[in-house]
Amino acid sequence: MPLVRGEQIATWGDPNKANGYFGTEEKSRDAIAGDFQDIPIVDISGIFSPDLKHRQAVADQVRDACIRVGFFYAKGHGVPSEMMDKTFGWAKRFFELSFDEKMELFINNQDNYRGYTPMYGSGKPDVDGLANANEAFDWGLDAKLNDDPAYDCCDPYMKGSNVWPKQLPGFEEHLSQYFSKVRDLGRVMARNIALSLGLDEGSFDPYLTHPGCSAVVAHYPPMEPTSTKLGLDPHTDNEFLTFLAPGKVRALEVLNRDGQWISAPPIEGTYVVNVGDQLQRLTNNLYISTKHRVINHTGEERISVPFFFSANWESTIDPLKHLVGNEAEKESNNVSAGQMYKHTMMALHMPGDSNPIFQKYLKVA
Repeated sequence: MPLVRGEQIATWGDPNKANGYFGTEEKSRDAIAGDFQDIPIVDISGIFSPDLKHRQAVADQVRDACIRVGFFYAKGHGVPSEMMDKTFGWAKRFFELSFDEKMELFINNQDNYRGYTPMYGSGKPDVDGLANANEAFDWGLDAKLNDDPAYDCCDPYMKGSNVWPKQLPGFEEHLSQYFSKVRDLGRVMARNIALSLGLDEGSFDPYLTHPGCSAVVAHYPPMEPTSTKLGLDPHTDNEFLTFLAPGKVRALEVLNRDGQWISAPPIEGTYVVNVGDQLQRLTNNLYISTKHRVINHTGEERISVPFFFSANWESTIDPLKHLVGNEAEKESNNVSAGQMYKHTMMALHMPGDSNPIFQKYLKVA
């Protein structure tokens, strides 16, 4: 269905998110070399244990990481390395397609913002007029990936199906399997998050019966060491949690509370997990949705695979009453998870509407 431009975009996105300012103010564009003590490493294998003391031991570490940093490395997550490796392999094959083949799936032509984002097609244009130096392919919850028989996939903001490259048989099948596996991990992790907050482990279950998750394979070409061009603008993720398979190339940087950018190098076999805006708001700002960015000065091609674990699209994201304490009753922002996602994606992909290189590929009503 062609897009109808001109819809008013809600104030969910820097700097006016519905819950105020997220992350930390940047004091310098320069990054410092991070070590593994800056971002905690948490063995999360205990979240699968039938023994509460094992689950609680993980929850205690997760709580500390989410309050202090908003990020942690997760090992023992249960996603097979073979599945992750195959996902990276399919990503590489996708990005090797011709530009015209990839633009058959141009994300700006999809109401639900699924498909291909070309290089410089997202983010905030820099002084050179070009936006983020990455290309990407997005897919997510639709009728085929829904595992809740009671859900009809008719959210007013996120209706629509995924689009897939016809040139790559097997691509949809594998990425769909990967999606389901990490969604399962997200649901178990959400129960541990609840435990970390001193809540019943099922406290988030009603938000996650058909989570509006999305996933991305992203390609970042190497940038010149002297270039100030960003692979991905400083931002926070608007979902509940992000599970990033970072690949093998160091490029992710996280903004700490002192306003310093900390390099977050990949650690083999781990996910980089971070708090999203939904979880920060649900926890009444206890857990921090931290700003992060991507700069690829390594001289190598980088592929990464972020998975954005979200609440049900129709869920209104307000602080849990148990966590408001003695504060005056907070007014609802009446913003649903689906609305947050749609408006964030509309703002993110504005360069794709205006870049003259992409004009002939747009199908706008």
